[in-house]
Amino acid sequence: MLWLERKYLSMVMSNLDMAKWVNDNTLNHRCPYCGDSQKNKYKSRGYHFNKEQSFIYKCHNCGKTTSSVNFLKDHFPMVHKEYLKEWLSEQGKKPVQKMPDSSKFKFTPRTDILNTSTDDLKSVAVKVVDNAKARNYLLDRSIPEFMMKNIWFVENSEVLSKLHVKYKDRVLGTDPRIILPFYNENGKLIGVTGRAINDSPLRYLTMRFQDDVPLIFNLNNVDKTKTIYVTEGPIDSLFLPNSIAVAGSDFKKISEDIKDNAILIYDNEPRNKQIIKKIEEVIGLGYRVCIWNDKRISQFKDINDMVRSGLSENEVKDIIDKCTVQGLSARLQLKEYKRV
Repeated sequence: MLWLERKYLSMVMSNLDMAKWVNDNTLNHRCPYCGDSQKNKYKSRGYHFNKEQSFIYKCHNCGKTTSSVNFLKDHFPMVHKEYLKEWLSEQGKKPVQKMPDSSKFKFTPRTDILNTSTDDLKSVAVKVVDNAKARNYLLDRSIPEFMMKNIWFVENSEVLSKLHVKYKDRVLGTDPRIILPFYNENGKLIGVTGRAINDSPLRYLTMRFQDDVPLIFNLNNVDKTKTIYVTEGPIDSLFLPNSIAVAGSDFKKISEDIKDNAILIYDNEPRNKQIIKKIEEVIGLGYRVCIWNDKRISQFKDINDMVRSGLSENEVKDIIDKCTVQGLSARLQLKEYKRV
């Protein structure tokens, strides 16, 4: 069903780099399979287009071709499940429907919250420490209150459209979300990530306000003269001193002036072939990297899981320091890690 596929593609647009509807039947964005151009961050060569009343995805960089439904399954599995539920429901009813215009599924902001664009989170969000529901959610994840000073909360994620004009017509939903802000080194807000605290199929909502600036959490507070712990997720970074997070697994986007002091900390996923490949790449580039060859944490996926299991922040840091390797030692440790 073309209209249904269009609806769910519109739902995930805010999590796709440089996504835009070219027309009612063509969605364009950077390819998440290959990462698109590494030299030009403005190139977007992934396209969803209409073929026989369904959407097909094709990347003109890597050549990846698949149905847009499978694209959702690959990159947004929870959203894909919701799509299947609605598709089955529609099949059971078999309604006669005229295909709606794509604008039907674009979010129209409320005028009472969209008078101006602003980069001030205070205008749309509250500190998590001032909201019992949000504070308790983080406490349940073993995050103490002193770590929450730079974390925000919105009861309804549609208000985030006020932060930047490029999100004026995006589908942002109405979920309550923990908001983790990204600032550049000068303290300017350049993006946010929102973690849903309900059962939303879209757990994370990421908004980027400057396409040419990488989103790196806590970059404005880090001391570049000391060891810098670099994690995937912002929440994991809260448990480490002098830390940043790349909000994903693309560690190569950190700047050269950080490289010598950085320790790259991927999630503990020895059977994830994509993660293993990325670790091999950064080892080849000369980075120090944490290879999780410690039996105490073998069953935990990330730092937050380790802390929730009872390990202290200092114990996790000590494990990371002991598991940090570089060059030939890193290649040997990674070889052992893959056998786990």
